[in-house]
Amino acid sequence: MGTSQVGERSRVLVVDDSAVIRKAISRVLDSDYDLLEAIDGEAGWEALKTNQDLGVVISDVQMPKLDGYGMICRIRADNDPKVRDVPVIVITSADDDITRERAYACGANDFILKPIDSDQLLSCIRTHTGEQAGSSHVANDSQMDETVIEEIDVQTALDIIAGIKTGALQPYATDLALKVIPLLEYCNREFEMDIDQEIAMIKTKLEIV
Repeated sequence: MGTSQVGERSRVLVVDDSAVIRKAISRVLDSDYDLLEAIDGEAGWEALKTNQDLGVVISDVQMPKLDGYGMICRIRADNDPKVRDVPVIVITSADDDITRERAYACGANDFILKPIDSDQLLSCIRTHTGEQAGSSHVANDSQMDETVIEEIDVQTALDIIAGIKTGALQPYATDLALKVIPLLEYCNREFEMDIDQEIAMIKTKLEIV
């Protein structure tokens, strides 16, 4: 399963509870693949069962409701070969042997560390979909080059965290945190998130009032 005919775009399911990571993967893949997204393992499982023409599943490990391990185990235990044999690429920030070994033991085909390297991800997907390297994807220079932040830019900071760009946030860490506080206060007020104490602690840490 996974190979597509010439001219067809493989479908890729991205399962991750982080919207930032899903967006980062989408930016890398959407020029070559049809993407589906799921916010946790349960949603990913449902998406897979209702879309059995998927070429690859990309999944985080730590997620609510059903984690990546549980989802992979369900996939490999399914009676339908279209589900059971789908390639699964695990993405995680946990760089330890136990996580890696457990993922492979559950049935993962590949293992990629966050922040995600665009070339590595594309290479893994092409391997498991049977595609040739050098498809229509052309890496954006901004994805590969070292990013120099010359002003306070929250989106650039998010891109660096997600792995789309590389660069150092340290010179602007305090300024970035200050810029995010009004958003936290707005969300807390409008959506009754009850994080007054957490926001106060951040302000204290940053020595503001």
